[in-house]
Amino acid sequence: MQASASALVGGINVIEVMDSPGDWTATALFSPSKARAQQAQARDWASVESWLSKQHGKRIPSFERNEETLQALLTLATLNEDADEQRVLVEKVERSDLTVATTRSHDGEDVYQTVLDSLSKENLETLDAVAGATVMLNASDFTQICDRLCELTTDQFELSEQLNRTEVQNATIESECSRLERLLIELRADHFQPPPNVLEQTAEWTRSTKQLKAKLAEYDERLGAIRSVPNPSPSVEDVSRLKTEVVVLQNRMNTVTTELAAFDSLPSDPKAAKFVLERARKDLRELTNQRDQLFESLADND
Repeated sequence: MQASASALVGGINVIEVMDSPGDWTATALFSPSKARAQQAQARDWASVESWLSKQHGKRIPSFERNEETLQALLTLATLNEDADEQRVLVEKVERSDLTVATTRSHDGEDVYQTVLDSLSKENLETLDAVAGATVMLNASDFTQICDRLCELTTDQFELSEQLNRTEVQNATIESECSRLERLLIELRADHFQPPPNVLEQTAEWTRSTKQLKAKLAEYDERLGAIRSVPNPSPSVEDVSRLKTEVVVLQNRMNTVTTELAAFDSLPSDPKAAKFVLERARKDLRELTNQRDQLFESLADND
């Protein structure tokens, strides 16, 4: 992996644009988001340069510094470090096996082989199953195996309960979605649609509201002006004068009421009332003529 990393870095056929990340980030606009992005990018470049210095020493190959090159080098460095860690683990396991193999005596190997030969096929399968479970559970004895199995059982129970709760929530969400879809279809029906002239009505209501607000302010101003005027308390003479005026008005009202009582027999229809009035005038003229004739006849007899 180290050789492939060196070959990849050495095979980049580009030119170096700037010497350090600080040179090309100094001309960027100063804002909080760009500053954070530049700090993160500077840390990535520092990590890449540290990894390249481990691979090549102080003589780092020249290459163009851009976002694509940075991402490629970060990916390569991560893969290289993972491979190094895996190789170290493999070497550690191999050294451990080699130590056990060299320290194990020939007699012990014979005893181990004898025990294996004495086991039946079912016992060997059981032993392999226990060994596989021990490796999978990363345990060193049966106590740890039991503890890990209890933990796995507990985790399985909790996960099954979470799965049941999730299924119930999913069913509830699906039911609610169906209800909302039906409600949406109902709301899109014709009887829920706004009238075609809703915009004109809204504009008219808005204008009316503005006018009423202006009038309300004007009326409030007038009312305040009226309330600010002092209202003197009436004297005894004023009360007496007002009483006299009230008596005069009552007498006049009684007179007008008496005069209007003569018209109570008239119908409510104006044309019919006019007809009745004309007939009464005609009767009055006839009676007036009769009176004049009687007066003339009396004067002739004298």
